[in-house]
Amino acid sequence: MRCAQVISLGAAMTLCACNKDSGSAAPAAEPAARVKPKPLPPKPGLSAAEQTAGMVQAAVLGKSQLPVELKFELAQRPKVGQAVDVNLALIAQVSASPATIQVAAGDDVSVAAGGNQFEIPAEEAGQVYRETLSVTPKAEGVVLLNVTVLLKRDELLDQRAFSIPIIAER
Repeated sequence: MRCAQVISLGAAMTLCACNKDSGSAAPAAEPAARVKPKPLPPKPGLSAAEQTAGMVQAAVLGKSQLPVELKFELAQRPKVGQAVDVNLALIAQVSASPATIQVAAGDDVSVAAGGNQFEIPAEEAGQVYRETLSVTPKAEGVVLLNVTVLLKRDELLDQRAFSIPIIAER
């Protein structure tokens, strides 16, 4: 229990330091239709780390050794009662078919309809797969999104859990 609290606090402090303020807040709008995740077009010489520079590593929960990374960034500063886009980047070091991203929210945050599960039909090692979900914090302070990545490879289904802290203000 203590370890999870330390990880959440560390992730929250990292997120707080990385919040970006665009200077003007856009009014809350209905989330746009989802586009199926796909790898970014290959850019000569750019690694997955270079393509996701500026994003924050999601905190890993548990002891899974599944070779996959999840990074995120927020489109704007989270405010209680206002929707905020969370941009996700999934990077696997192994190929898998299919891959699933499941998002679970607690009582203090809600996920827009249709934003709690994303499917990637086939994933190639080293590619970056992006997805955007819209969440609305319901309480001030740190709220957590739990994200589980499921990969099917060699007829085995493996998973890795992550936590994304969102620091909401009034």
